[in-house]
Amino acid sequence: MSVLLRRSVQVAVGRVLLAMALLAAALIVFLAATPQGKAAFRAALFVPQILEVPFKPQPWFSGDPVRHEVTYPQETGTGVADVYRIPDGKRRAAVLLFLGANAAGRDDKDVVNLGEALARSGFVVMFHWSPTMALQHNIDPVEIDNLVRAFQFLERQEWVDPERVGIGGFCVGASFSLVAAADPRISGRVRFVNAFGPYFDAKDLLLQVVTRSRLDQGVRTPWQPDPLTLKVFANELIETLDDPADIALLSKVYLTGEPAGLGTLTPAGQRVARLLGGVPPQEAAELYDTLPEDFRQAMDRISPSRYVDDIQAKLLVLHDRDDQLVPSAESRRLAAAMQERGSVRYTELLSFEHVRPTSGTGVWRLIKEGFKLYRHMYGVMRAGT
Repeated sequence: MSVLLRRSVQVAVGRVLLAMALLAAALIVFLAATPQGKAAFRAALFVPQILEVPFKPQPWFSGDPVRHEVTYPQETGTGVADVYRIPDGKRRAAVLLFLGANAAGRDDKDVVNLGEALARSGFVVMFHWSPTMALQHNIDPVEIDNLVRAFQFLERQEWVDPERVGIGGFCVGASFSLVAAADPRISGRVRFVNAFGPYFDAKDLLLQVVTRSRLDQGVRTPWQPDPLTLKVFANELIETLDDPADIALLSKVYLTGEPAGLGTLTPAGQRVARLLGGVPPQEAAELYDTLPEDFRQAMDRISPSRYVDDIQAKLLVLHDRDDQLVPSAESRRLAAAMQERGSVRYTELLSFEHVRPTSGTGVWRLIKEGFKLYRHMYGVMRAGT
């Protein structure tokens, strides 16, 4: 009886081991041979690489990326970009990224880590740099055309698969990327747009900044914008003025933070000062209408809200719910406007500072938010597979 029992147990164990081996083999085939499996595996390796966690297995499964500088023609002058890629001779999916008015530079550790992590995930990564926007904290509509030209340059490179090229960005850079993706010169060839913390409408964002309030589905709540957001829009509003004395005085007060009296301002300067100092919603709308027409037209030109029908690419949007640079409701409005068209994924996180991974949160929340990020990045990896 014991011999029969032993043999039965051995047979049962053998069957379990065989089933496990077959399951493991099927999983390996799924991960290695299917687009869904490849995307899932790459996203699983990517997420811990950019989070502040001790376990970072991504380098075990890929070669070392190289970083090199490239230049490309713009309408005026020459653009400069950093490219991250695995130098193995393969034509790979590619993504053009724009940091916008973010102060992070080319050698910022998070920027470098992001470029290397995406390269290890199978992408050629090209960072478009704007000295005007990054160093002077300005919003320069010219960069939309520069992004289009950078995309055209990237898709022509011998190490890029032109059928799998996307575009993305952060904050203002994300919104500019959306507008560039709608440009008829490239709209039919942009595979995906990955927008981190974008605004939907520039005018609406400006009105939220100057009223120190967020507007979400008709409900207004108090909001204190990040100092960078205040500085960017202070630059924009001050540049609408013609009087040199107004410009000098308002720059001194709102850009460098030096105390000064505003009694010498012209009427136009006084209106800008009122906006920068904070005003009620009704007054903000009235003052906005007094700003120069070319400024208001430029605000329309850089608003993704004006290009909803022209964006053909798959859209992936990620936003920090408590973002102080751009209210997360802007991304929700973007996703809602594009929802009817389909091919839209919206992810909202809680443990990030303007979509920059941070520590200082509980383990459970890190796991929960990390899984949200994984699902979002699976969509990105899938779009590039």
